[in-house]
Amino acid sequence: MKKSQHRTKERILTQPHPARVGHGGAGAVVLKARGLFLVTNTAGDVPFERPHAFGLYLHDCRFLGVYTLRINGATPTALAAASVHSYETHHYLVNPEQRDARGRTILPRNSISVRRQRLIRAGVVHELMSLHNYGRAPAALRLELRYGAAFDDVFVVKRFVDGPRGRTCEPARPGHDRVELSYEGRDRIRRVTTLRFSPPPSRLDGARAEYDLRLEPGERRAVAIAIRPLETVPGGEDRTADGEVPPPHRLRRWLQRSEDAWVGRATVVRSSNPLFDRVMQRALLDLRLLQSKLDGREYFAAGIPWFVTLFGRDSALAALQTLPYGLGTAADTLRLLARYQAAAFDEYRDAAPGKILHELRVGELAKLGAIPQSPAYYGSVDATPLFLMLLAEHVRWSGDLATARELRPHVDAALGWMEGPADSDGDGYLDYRGRYGTGLVNQGWKDSGDAIVNADGSLPDPPIALCEVQGYAFRAWRDTAEILRLLGDDERARALMGQADAMRDRFERDFWDESLGCYVLARQAGGRPATVVASNAGQVLWTGIAARERAARVTARLLARDMFSGWGIRTLSSEAAAYNPLSYHRGSVWPHDNALILSGFTRYGHAGEAIRVFDALFEAASNLPEYRLPEVYAGVSRSESEHRPVPYPVACSPQAWASGALPSALWSLLGLAPSALEGRLQVVRPRLPRWLEWVELRGLRLGRARLTLRIERHGETEARVAAVDVHEGTVKVEVDDDAA
Repeated sequence: MKKSQHRTKERILTQPHPARVGHGGAGAVVLKARGLFLVTNTAGDVPFERPHAFGLYLHDCRFLGVYTLRINGATPTALAAASVHSYETHHYLVNPEQRDARGRTILPRNSISVRRQRLIRAGVVHELMSLHNYGRAPAALRLELRYGAAFDDVFVVKRFVDGPRGRTCEPARPGHDRVELSYEGRDRIRRVTTLRFSPPPSRLDGARAEYDLRLEPGERRAVAIAIRPLETVPGGEDRTADGEVPPPHRLRRWLQRSEDAWVGRATVVRSSNPLFDRVMQRALLDLRLLQSKLDGREYFAAGIPWFVTLFGRDSALAALQTLPYGLGTAADTLRLLARYQAAAFDEYRDAAPGKILHELRVGELAKLGAIPQSPAYYGSVDATPLFLMLLAEHVRWSGDLATARELRPHVDAALGWMEGPADSDGDGYLDYRGRYGTGLVNQGWKDSGDAIVNADGSLPDPPIALCEVQGYAFRAWRDTAEILRLLGDDERARALMGQADAMRDRFERDFWDESLGCYVLARQAGGRPATVVASNAGQVLWTGIAARERAARVTARLLARDMFSGWGIRTLSSEAAAYNPLSYHRGSVWPHDNALILSGFTRYGHAGEAIRVFDALFEAASNLPEYRLPEVYAGVSRSESEHRPVPYPVACSPQAWASGALPSALWSLLGLAPSALEGRLQVVRPRLPRWLEWVELRGLRLGRARLTLRIERHGETEARVAAVDVHEGTVKVEVDDDAA
């Protein structure tokens, strides 16, 4: 597994943030199909100015780092951009006013309209640029497209490492209508970006294409560009973008049918609130956008632009969040995580037998072993228990015991890691000893280097045992015991239940702090607590390890003013010495974190508090561009004059577990408790916010059954099952208002 002979001496910066450059945040426009994606600004450009994360990416490489449009040498004015579908984007531009040397207007402002429509299919980005002269006089235009590529690895784009580098080749022109940008990597892979123009440009070279156009009043003119990235190995076929560019209307129809087929598999959410329906539809389409394929299996990539890859924690949680919605990624995700499960110790990659990966990479630096992600890096303390939790929840919703039986060796290996190497100091808790230089120093979901802090703001001493990770272990042992009973291994199941019970007793003794009225963030070397209030304590409730009376106190504590910003629960109390609302993990708000905390509130019967969090997430999403929740936003307190959260500058958007946040929060509020093997769906203490009179889940899947479930609110937040319509199979719906 080790490849030390290939390792670079470059300093690898995996801390303290996921990236040191921004990509436009809410202003970025994303187009994606499988592993190929394009991120541009509102104008549709990939600008010259650096550093930035805009560009065309494939397999952890930026194949196009410059792509700009100019009209008569001037930058058009961007009016709007739209990306309703994962496969299609639109950019609307107009020309600025242009004058001659004597100050006379030669092209009035807003007289030339430019529409850039982009579609992506089969590894090619198709652009149709339509120009319309709305002026009263003929317009002479010089349309200029500039392009360039350094073929940087994504870790170079993020400014974590500088190399090693291969050779960037001189651009080639294999025809009068195309240009090739290419790069010979040190991994012996040749990377090529081919741009093909129709009609052929007036002038074409390795850096620009120019059209001399004359548009009469009212005249339209179109230019089509096909952009295709390719990878070839020595002796492999070197293809270019040959063939006719399909008409946009034909290509769009095919893509729409493909998306409709995918959406048709999913549970449809309809409610009394049309805005809520649009927010939920946006989440579903973003999950469609992030759907990726590896080794023939589907999973959710973690987020754009930095994490379009398989992530143990993120991909598992996104699959778990969406189980009731029939998106069908859980079984494939489980098999992918099992395939890359570590089988041996490897210090460089932080691997140990049975451990589930943190991150998979396939770029040049990964192939050279220049980064720990080569290809798999294992610096995660929580991906392994999440793998077990996902398997159990998948069985509850699907009744798919065959997958559990197939993965039994991987389950045993995961349990072996949790019971052995995961506890480095033998105190009974899962911990980590991360280091700078070769990986992540913090290895829970808050994985930036300064995320875990003491009361005085200092960094704790490893090994670090996070509070929520102990809850993950507790739930994973209990969940796996349930699976093993179904597989007939009662003895092992009883042993796991005993381990879970023992963990609960230890946890209550060692992690509760009476003065905080909350569980401490973590334990560090020597059993010393990191005595600060953090959102991690809310995830403890999600796992069910907390005592009921303490869960009530944690719930109240997390909704106090220092923790609740108005847009959600902060990652760290504003009273903490290390608090910074604009940091990645020390005071920001993460939608997925809030959704898990909300689920914990409902687990312990705190419905009003759960709805308060639900309201905050919905209001944030409904006031953000395209109704899209990003990975994270700032923890700045909400004021009456603010209509949206303050953005975090390098947040992934869209991001898988942020897209899954509101769908999973709705599942929690409705109290859906599945048992597909018994053909039974419990609805436990359903609740709805005051702005929802009713909600319908159409095509809800439970095992082989499909049903429509309608839930209506009566009173302030109490709700009841109003109708059940079973379309396929057999299922019994039970309402339980008293279940704990």
